[in-house]
Amino acid sequence: MRRILHPVVGLLTAGSFFLVACGGQAPAGTAGGGGGGQPSGPIRIGVLLPYSGVYTSLGENITRGMELYFEEIGYEVAGRKVELKKEDDQGNPQQGLPKARQLVERDKVHLLAGIVHSGVADAIRDYVHNQRIPLVIANAGAASLTRDPNRRSPFIFRTSFANGQYESVMGTYAYEKLGYRKVAVIAPDYSAGHEKAEAFKQYFTKAGGQVVNEVYPPLGTNDFAPYLQRLQQTSADAVWAFFAGTDAIRFVQQYALSGLKEKVPLIGAGDMVDEAYLEEIGDAALGVVTSLHYSPLIETQENEAFVKAYREKYDTVPNQFAYQGYLTARVIAEAIKAVNGNVEDTDAFLAALKKVEFVGPAGPFRFDPESQNVVFTVYIRRVEKLPDGTLGNVVIDQFPDVSDDF
Repeated sequence: MRRILHPVVGLLTAGSFFLVACGGQAPAGTAGGGGGGQPSGPIRIGVLLPYSGVYTSLGENITRGMELYFEEIGYEVAGRKVELKKEDDQGNPQQGLPKARQLVERDKVHLLAGIVHSGVADAIRDYVHNQRIPLVIANAGAASLTRDPNRRSPFIFRTSFANGQYESVMGTYAYEKLGYRKVAVIAPDYSAGHEKAEAFKQYFTKAGGQVVNEVYPPLGTNDFAPYLQRLQQTSADAVWAFFAGTDAIRFVQQYALSGLKEKVPLIGAGDMVDEAYLEEIGDAALGVVTSLHYSPLIETQENEAFVKAYREKYDTVPNQFAYQGYLTARVIAEAIKAVNGNVEDTDAFLAALKKVEFVGPAGPFRFDPESQNVVFTVYIRRVEKLPDGTLGNVVIDQFPDVSDDF
């Protein structure tokens, strides 16, 4: 696979294999009730995800990934059992805070994980910060939570992505490698949609390109015809799009049915052609080029093992959300190991989380020490028909060591 230089891309440091949460165990009992002997009993992890609404499939796939990893280790870390306490936030910011309160105050969880909708992550930020509850975000990419010094929290980590982290790479790639000079942009009209589009636009224009149209339909749009008509009225070389869940299915299918696909290539964020619904989208997705931090077709020993285990358990290939859930579970487990199970010592557990490193299915994993957001490899993928007749996101390029400080 070819590689090009990108402003946000640094060289990948070699040699970090099969990792370990690197040591760094803080003195026990420094905070959070750790003093007085080794804690016992199960470690309770509050899982806050949408199990209803437009992002249901995302929540279910993240859960599948988490459960696969914890099953692999017998739901036990450092001699303590692990329990998952799940709540449905419906992908609704108004539901996020009361559900988080239930998990913390009723179920007495030691930490929180999950969150798909950026608005939910924003809604619970102050609560987890003030309650000193560690939160490992498994999807929601609200950029300010890791990028804004006034919004960051020592209690918040993110294993998935910050909005714009992989979209920025596509901005440069679309101009330099795909040769597009004018693009139109379309994304759902909420915070994540605007943040992702902004990152793409920023890097596309920085490379020399021109954004000739922007369209932002409401989240949950059923009929994209009026918006596609607006895209047809421009002279773009390509259309960049971000949609996820049922919105993605409807948009990509309607884009092809409108006849636009034959005239203007569709590129975008990888969520749009995720494996969770790629077969449902069908041939309308063929040829769509996207950027993302995962593909089940990444050719590494770790990914092949992950895909095999996931197939055996769920009879399907993992998608980015399953991967993020699997990664989140492993990050939490590595940090628990590093504090010898003493998650009640909050300061030590946070310090251990910060130092977690390993090589996972999509490559080396580590947090940026300042933002506490994942640093990852961005993959450029193209939807192609695979030898077995199914559709897949074939990796055509990659950019290692991309942080959220683009």
